[in-house]
Amino acid sequence: MHSPEEDQQARRVLEEYPDHLRLPKGELQPIYGGFSGALIWRIVSDCGMFALRRWPHPGLPRGRIIGLHRLLEHVQSFGISFVAIPRRTRDGRTLIHFEDHDWQLESWLPGVADFHSFPSTERLLSSMTALSEWHRTAEHFVPDRHSAYWFLGPISGPSPAVMERLAALQAANQVRVSELQQKIQRSWNTPFHEPARRILDLFRGSQQAIMRELTVVRDVHFRLQPCLRDISHDHLLYTNHRVTGLVDPSACRIENVASDLSRLIGSMVKDDFLRWNTALSEYQQHLPLTTRELGLVALLDRSGVLLSGWTWLEWIFLRERVFRDSTVVLKRLQEITERMARLTDGATNDSFKSLIR
Repeated sequence: MHSPEEDQQARRVLEEYPDHLRLPKGELQPIYGGFSGALIWRIVSDCGMFALRRWPHPGLPRGRIIGLHRLLEHVQSFGISFVAIPRRTRDGRTLIHFEDHDWQLESWLPGVADFHSFPSTERLLSSMTALSEWHRTAEHFVPDRHSAYWFLGPISGPSPAVMERLAALQAANQVRVSELQQKIQRSWNTPFHEPARRILDLFRGSQQAIMRELTVVRDVHFRLQPCLRDISHDHLLYTNHRVTGLVDPSACRIENVASDLSRLIGSMVKDDFLRWNTALSEYQQHLPLTTRELGLVALLDRSGVLLSGWTWLEWIFLRERVFRDSTVVLKRLQEITERMARLTDGATNDSFKSLIR
């Protein structure tokens, strides 16, 4: 839960906005902001509901955040209604710096992120349609010189995700693994011990194979454009069977669209390959993919599963991050363990190969 001091900071930030956007009588409603470290409040005003976001510190460069705001304005100007653009303060800013943090206010998007509770083919298809609309519109965004590094496109080049993941796996050397193993062993009386031990074993079993796969495509050029890069079932809001909200696009940067497809589809259907095929077929009704891009989807899913396990172990045992809800963390670790266990499954690999023929 947010502290009284944090609530007071939020009230102070709201004073920077026009009168009709400020908080009337009542209380701020703290909302769980996920694992990013951001804090979120829901605000009910006379002209609707809004979300106030406090970015984590240290966080993204301010130029990148402001560039993202311009990209969101661009996307919405083309009729994309499921994104929220930050509102402007009385003096025209979309980002406020206060008490060592950056803040923004945006409309509260309708819907609920409940795909796993109410999965359906209709929702899966709507998700692919929404993602293709985002990609098609974001491709034509023209950034200013301050944000071109993150948002310039379309261009051709190696996939940043491939390069970053290969570097991350190389950094997970034997010294790092041994250090992690020792800390996990000392956590024998915590609920994280057993899932962490299992994840580390699975990581070591697939690390070299995934590194070889990434090395094969390290220098291959793909079409790059602004992509979300961290989109999962938690980021899509549904009203009935239709996507009505896309939240937290903070990881957005140039990448190949395969990155978004691998993250979103994998989070929604895990290793259900029939539904993988359904999702990719629907996306390609709007934006066709090349054979290389289809192969990249499969590779980024596999490498993403492996590195998600490693990242969580680093957060918990090496960086000693404190999470507000350990039950949510344990649930995520269980999901990761189930998918990591299939990385060395021969049937799984054959199923993925059938997707990219």
